[in-house]
Amino acid sequence: MYRGPALLLADGLEIPVQVELTGNVPELGLPGWTGVLESGDTRFSAGSVRAGRLRLPGGWEGGFAVMRRLLGVSTVWVRGNDVEASPADWPIG
Repeated sequence: MYRGPALLLADGLEIPVQVELTGNVPELGLPGWTGVLESGDTRFSAGSVRAGRLRLPGGWEGGFAVMRRLLGVSTVWVRGNDVEASPADWPIG
């Protein structure tokens, strides 16, 4: 689990967010994660971000897709998996 600051990267934007992520590192298949992103930035709450990348402190970066959002609210629920980005490499946060 990681809880703390992150940078959302999407469509040329860099938006600071607070995240709570839960990861899974299976013996077979891709590592994955789900979580919640929150930000007061209006570019985030406008609803235009549907997919992108998260960058955590220390440089870990992984792709995600938005699973659920409430329009106009600063919270979205995401799911991600990536061949090269494992939750095992998350910083302690």
